[in-house]
Amino acid sequence: MEEIKNRIAACELEYDEIQESSLASDEEIQELTSYFSLPLPQELITFYKTVGGIESDETFRISSAENLIRYMKQRTSFSHNSAGIIDMIIAFWANDRPELQEYKLLTEEQTQKINEAFPCIGWMMSEEDINESGEYVIFDKNGNFANIYCHQDNIKAATNELQKLVETGLPERSLENVLEELFERAEGNLSRWD
Repeated sequence: MEEIKNRIAACELEYDEIQESSLASDEEIQELTSYFSLPLPQELITFYKTVGGIESDETFRISSAENLIRYMKQRTSFSHNSAGIIDMIIAFWANDRPELQEYKLLTEEQTQKINEAFPCIGWMMSEEDINESGEYVIFDKNGNFANIYCHQDNIKAATNELQKLVETGLPERSLENVLEELFERAEGNLSRWD
């Protein structure tokens, strides 16, 4: 996680965009686990305790444990309120994705299966079409991580990919590797706003 911490520090200095995140306490980690369908991978716990989160107003929303808990509590009255990837895509679009909420692209059973298989810890706005898509960071039961691209005009492509991944599982990939890749692309967004 040292490389991620260095990247955050560099972005804070150069762009004044990445916000400080508080490191997670054991109590917050324990509370956060209640929002996920799977146990938290050790690498994610390490991230929360040593980095905290990667948060900005426009680019990243890989929330600290404290902020993710707060966010999940704010969503308790929503019908799609889990930390699963489908529900988090809905949340990303201000709880307004009828094709997912009304089960037009996936059945209720498929939605539940995908949500349970892939908890989502946050997202990054995509560089090439910043207001129309995001990349979501998910993990699976084996502690592997991935970033899933979803464009508002082609959500079907993301749901198709997720259905395949339910069968195959995520490729073996670390959280640090996924975040490094996202940081490479995020710097394009940050420099554009500088």
